Amino acid sequence: MKFEDFKGKELVIYGAGHVGKKFYRTLQRHGLEKQVLCFAVTGQVEKEALIEGLPVKCVYDVSIRSDTLVCLAVHESLLEEVEKVVRSITEQYIWIYPYLYELMFGEPEQKEKEIEISKILKTCRDDARLAIRLAAVEQYYGKNSFGNDYYKRAQMMHCAEHTAGQRLQQFERLMEDWEKYGYRKEYPLSLNRGYEVIDGNHRLALAVYHDKKRIFCNIYPTEIPLTGIHGQEPVMPAEVLMRHGFTRDEIEKLDEVQRRYMDAYGE
Repeated sequence: MKFEDFKGKELVIYGAGHVGKKFYRTLQRHGLEKQVLCFAVTGQVEKEALIEGLPVKCVYDVSIRSDTLVCLAVHESLLEEVEKVVRSITEQYIWIYPYLYELMFGEPEQKEKEIEISKILKTCRDDARLAIRLAAVEQYYGKNSFGNDYYKRAQMMHCAEHTAGQRLQQFERLMEDWEKYGYRKEYPLSLNRGYEVIDGNHRLALAVYHDKKRIFCNIYPTEIPLTGIHGQEPVMPAEVLMRHGFTRDEIEKLDEVQRRYMDAYGE
């Protein structure tokens, strides 16, 4: 997908979360923001609600014209639900998420390059995202009783409880897929030049749990750090976890999970 695909179209961004906001800001950088009619969501909307200065509308209240393109700006865990809604209204839609980072940064400068996992883990030392996913994997295999709870609570920093539950189910389906087919190199991680994971933390966690030494990655031509791409909150040092209700004992459990796997990789 290229920006030329949006030219001459009236755009509706379906999704009011971080994916939709990043997509809008990317359109802004390319001078296409005036083509965006509104953000759209399912369900009721507060009167005069705004995102990025644009109106937020219930998707059923959006007028679809011949030049309207509805951009589904949602995570994979919500795609089936959102796609069902939009298909009842129009066939003029596209799912943005698979193209988001290519739109933001351009084509990967290295595609499907095998990277040592130990190099990637160096960027994860003060970030509990990996530990939270590993804890959920360990609960899936009966090794703890807290992983799912921690995972859902971490997801709820950025989404509703219902969505957090859907994301856990999606992660569990990924675990099941791994059991059936093993590691799939056709789903590479997305990294910046500093080997920070832009997208693919769930796949990384499974690779780490199963003691893979190398993993395929797409490396994008950017040195923007994760906080510049995703904002401060998606990166999860201890102070962020505590601000969202995690106790010191819970953070120590996550630290112990992280240490075990880091030690196994010599990190």
